[in-house]
Amino acid sequence: MANNWGLLAYAFVFIAATLIYLNSRTKALRKRQKELEQIVEERTADVVDEKNKVEEKNKIIETKQKEILDSILYAENIQRTLLANHDFVNETIPDSFVFFKPKDIVSGDFYWATKADEFFYLAVCDSTGHGVPGAFMSLLNISFLNEGINEKNIYEPQKVFDHVRQRLIENISQNGRKDGMDGILVCFDMKKNSICYAASNNAPILISNGQLIQLPMDKMPIGSGDKMESFKRFDVPYKKGDMFYIFTDGFADQFGGPKGKKFMNKQLQEIILENYKAPLKEQEQIIKTTFENWKGDLEQVDDVCIIGIKL
Repeated sequence: MANNWGLLAYAFVFIAATLIYLNSRTKALRKRQKELEQIVEERTADVVDEKNKVEEKNKIIETKQKEILDSILYAENIQRTLLANHDFVNETIPDSFVFFKPKDIVSGDFYWATKADEFFYLAVCDSTGHGVPGAFMSLLNISFLNEGINEKNIYEPQKVFDHVRQRLIENISQNGRKDGMDGILVCFDMKKNSICYAASNNAPILISNGQLIQLPMDKMPIGSGDKMESFKRFDVPYKKGDMFYIFTDGFADQFGGPKGKKFMNKQLQEIILENYKAPLKEQEQIIKTTFENWKGDLEQVDDVCIIGIKL
């Protein structure tokens, strides 16, 4: 009987110790659970706070982006008011088309026209850069073209380019910078029914008697460069019904096609020669479709401007 009481006492002590241990362990686990819950709450609060901060930053970024976009769109409106109005061009050159596709909202490429006495001038130019920097340069270049013809009464296109180059060098060609433009300035003499032009790094195309003729150009920029000779005047030997094209290098430099290569001038000339007899609007649409199909899903690499004129 004494042994039974001893066993019972031992069992009681063991059970009591176990209960005490389990109770202590439970308290420890509950305490740990509360600590973990607190950590989770704190971390959740941190995450929420961080999320709120990110959302706030995103709102600030979106606001800034909208402000920048609004400014660029406003700049586009300013730039477009300075570009040649097609109705204005059609008053003198009724049979013409313009394919103008900036890489970004605003453009370094531009086309511009003005009248002075019996002369009508049409320019297609490619300013240094594209996007906002290119647009700033195009506005500056347009102002110097306008200054040369309408304020300084310089009527020969090659001398206008000489004037623009000198003004660019005086104003922005500092510390080795070579900003400026390439381009073509065509002068239509309405009294003599003659056409002459100056060309910087871009050659006009004439199609006469079914033959494509790449007309001459000066291989130097309008701005500071390695070659600083005076620009030359080139006369266009045309007859009624000939087609005349002036353009920048953006189309030829576009990557695309099945192998992601440049379009190149040769292929552009082939497209022009194949379609020069088509109505002007149709030619414009063919050039636009050809460009879009060639580019495909690739990014447009540069501004594009092509003008076709039926002489």
